[in-house]
Amino acid sequence: MSEHLSQTQLTGYSGRTLPPQELLAVDNHLASCDVCHDRLTRILPAVGKRVISQSFESAGASFHLDYEQHLEPYVDGTADEIDREIVDSHVALCSKCATDLKDLLAFKQQPAVATTGGGVTSSWWKRWLPQWQPLSTPAWAMAVVIAVFIMAMAVLLWTRDPASQPGQQAELPSPAATAHITPANPDQPQGNLPTTPREEPLLALNDAGGQVIVNQRGQLEGLQELPPDLRESVERALATRQLRASPALTGWPTGAGSLRGLENRSDFAPLDPTDVVIETDRPTFRWRALDGADHYVVTIYDGQLREVGSSGPVTGTEWTTPNSLARGVTYSWQISATKDGDKFVSPKPPLPEARFRILDQRALAALAKLKEFAGSSHLAMGVFYWKYGLLEKSEREFQALAKANPNSTAATELLASIRSLRRR
Repeated sequence: MSEHLSQTQLTGYSGRTLPPQELLAVDNHLASCDVCHDRLTRILPAVGKRVISQSFESAGASFHLDYEQHLEPYVDGTADEIDREIVDSHVALCSKCATDLKDLLAFKQQPAVATTGGGVTSSWWKRWLPQWQPLSTPAWAMAVVIAVFIMAMAVLLWTRDPASQPGQQAELPSPAATAHITPANPDQPQGNLPTTPREEPLLALNDAGGQVIVNQRGQLEGLQELPPDLRESVERALATRQLRASPALTGWPTGAGSLRGLENRSDFAPLDPTDVVIETDRPTFRWRALDGADHYVVTIYDGQLREVGSSGPVTGTEWTTPNSLARGVTYSWQISATKDGDKFVSPKPPLPEARFRILDQRALAALAKLKEFAGSSHLAMGVFYWKYGLLEKSEREFQALAKANPNSTAATELLASIRSLRRR
């Protein structure tokens, strides 16, 4: 998607005629771009009066993921990259489809059940779906006969059992007759009933000063205070052991990896922040030095490429803006160097723009609340940072989680996936 939405995209968005994947991307863009939202309000006032998130929920009510086309290939691992991106983007906004996907992922963890012929069903999730078929008349007759037979056998057994008759009790052995019986477990005090063994968890991680457990149904035990949407994202991350593209960065052109790949080289280029969301509204800019440069100048632009800030001449390789930038806005920046009277600017084509977004006020409030009751959970904090596009902080949290669980493949795979996102 380009920097701003086209007239065709705005019209298709208002009429809900865009494909599902493009509809998600356009809605995400409108939620963070004041310019396009103003255009939508001016051009289509009837649409602009509605809140974007409510508008999208209405569109989402008429579109849900199909089991055979979307969910089954996703869970079975046969979906291609585009289809997986569609599912990830949709479930981040649709609670119904997120619940369906969570149930399917949980069911996948259960052992396969053999069919009558001795084989295993070709598609495991189809055993979970209702398979009702209308019965023919002979089949109904046979069912009635079987039901009558079962009821007759139940009455016969009931009349033969003395303990089941009113006013009668089954004869109990006398104390003398049982005096020689010893408990099955000599270490267990007499009179105490044995406890039921606890269900083995699918996954257990050291986190938040204790253990976070995923039970056999794929449900998270612990971290009860998490909001429902974040809890579903945590459960999905643990089930798939992978973090896909952040929903907050949907529609952004990739290329940050091209800039970050220069960190181990001598090329003059921006380093941070690039293609991420950052928490602070006064970011620190870092860049790779140009040998022999006299000084550098950082220039910040808004979404319409209007200059909104400048460092003036600086001699180091980092600079923090003294003024706060607007939250929820996407910015780009360049670094220029002066050497022997010549001016050098980076990035320039074919390198992508160095872009970043300031975390919006609503997400900032949610983050502050999360830190109050789950700040010690590297798992919860890592998923939250990933979900809102703060990839660098997310990587730090998953690195700490992997360190606390050195033998956990789940923690290792989650860390590897977030690192892969940062290299793109």
